[in-house]
Amino acid sequence: MRSFTLLCSSVVFCILILDGCDEGLNPNNVSEPGFGGSITFVGSLPPADSLNDLRIVAVPYYPIDTLYQTLIIKVIEGVIPFSADIRSSVDSGKTVQYEMFLKPKIYYYVAIVQQYGQDVFSQWKVVSVYSVSPNDPSPKSLVIGDGKFTNNVNFTVDFYHLPPQPVRIH
Repeated sequence: MRSFTLLCSSVVFCILILDGCDEGLNPNNVSEPGFGGSITFVGSLPPADSLNDLRIVAVPYYPIDTLYQTLIIKVIEGVIPFSADIRSSVDSGKTVQYEMFLKPKIYYYVAIVQQYGQDVFSQWKVVSVYSVSPNDPSPKSLVIGDGKFTNNVNFTVDFYHLPPQPVRIH
């Protein structure tokens, strides 16, 4: 009788444990850290010879009054993560989806930048900024948590109506 009671208690205990499992340790519930959303291109496109590169950058500080050369060095050193070239997505009136994976951290300035000339160390400009709202170009910080993917980080790119430039061009 004692064995039967112990067996029944064990079965009930296992059922309760399995029923209450929220799969918190399930490796399929963990995502690679990063962010994604949409990029909408509006207005006229620049000439092909002034669209040498187009990338998303996530800067872990606000890049006030610095030179692009300094920023490019930080990109090379791995301090500033960047996406693959997204020029193939550019089409006026088109909205495309994107994803970017990076280390968990606070990124204070997330933007799309355009290389408009041949000089990779100086000929860049910001063409869109992740901001508080479409009408307010103030940058919005982006917190990427460990194992978390943030959606709805959306951009609107208008090559002829640029947001304020946080860096010195030359």
